[in-house]
Amino acid sequence: MRLARRLVALLGPLAAGWLACWLIPGLLLGRPAALLDGSAPEGWKMAYVACLYLVILASTFRAWRRCGPGCGAPALGSPRLSGLFGGLGLGLLGVGTHRLVLAWGGWWSPPALSWETGLQAVGVALVLAFGEEVLFRGYLLGVLREELGRPRAYLVANALFAVVHLLRPGDPLFKMAYGLGLFLAGAVLCRLAENSGSLWAGIGLHSAWILMGVLDPPARIHPGWISGLEGDPAAGVLGWALLTSLWVGLGVLGRPKSTLAVSRPGF
Repeated sequence: MRLARRLVALLGPLAAGWLACWLIPGLLLGRPAALLDGSAPEGWKMAYVACLYLVILASTFRAWRRCGPGCGAPALGSPRLSGLFGGLGLGLLGVGTHRLVLAWGGWWSPPALSWETGLQAVGVALVLAFGEEVLFRGYLLGVLREELGRPRAYLVANALFAVVHLLRPGDPLFKMAYGLGLFLAGAVLCRLAENSGSLWAGIGLHSAWILMGVLDPPARIHPGWISGLEGDPAAGVLGWALLTSLWVGLGVLGRPKSTLAVSRPGF
């Protein structure tokens, strides 16, 4: 009963905010589902994403203050630049290795980039990664671990992380492959948060993944089971292998902190 109350405190405002984010612009455009089916103009899509992540942060911080996790959950607190840049470096090393293997196999060639595009992508990546880490590895993982214990909390939090990203039209086979990759990515981020006792390393790692997705979108990768279905690295054998190796490596090199800082949203 307590778990249900703590989840409703987050999901109620989040669901209402998400509904408003796509329905109100859709009604203004004369097509209520325009932002869900991808038919809305690009500017409206960008505004939708910005509003959605503001809703995610507002809903999560509200629930965190009211009934969020206490000691033992990965903290946010003040920015930890060492953790942020450490996670970012780890992520860039991983995606760089992935692209080198793809280039060797003839599945990918480097894109032409500009400094302006790169800086915009960095800003987008940091905002999206911050919102998702606060939600999934901050509030949800902390609450679920207190209520269900660590193994089941891992399973539920990472399953939710995968399912939320799959709520869009698409081929069922791709969704299954992509869902597995998302689950593995969530497991890596959970382990990194527990090992460091902070969300900042995960924000850095997650930012690196989003950054590469923005600068080098899946459409540029030759699709396949090794490179990734529909060109998405998370939906392929190589991506799964690298994520699994990273999860094992984090388990060998680090261990969850026995006493973590008091979990606070930092606002």
